[in-house]
Amino acid sequence: MRKKGLEIKKQILNNLKKKECSMRELETKVNTNYLTIRNHCEELKFLRIISIDKHKINLKNKKPYTTASLTEAGIKLLFS
Repeated sequence: MRKKGLEIKKQILNNLKKKECSMRELETKVNTNYLTIRNHCEELKFLRIISIDKHKINLKNKKPYTTASLTEAGIKLLFS
């Protein structure tokens, strides 16, 4: 059964409440594909709830990666 968009966004935000996560981490924790995670994160970024940062190199595998984290507005929204 397919997850609804709102459910996916809730799971993304619940994971980001705990710590900053890479897109791949979110993909695994939310149990959906990378494109879905990226699209929902872009929507949350547009709403200024999260920020998305692109990093040039991962020290473990020497590849670029992207992380998501809550913004100040996102923290206020989730913890108020």
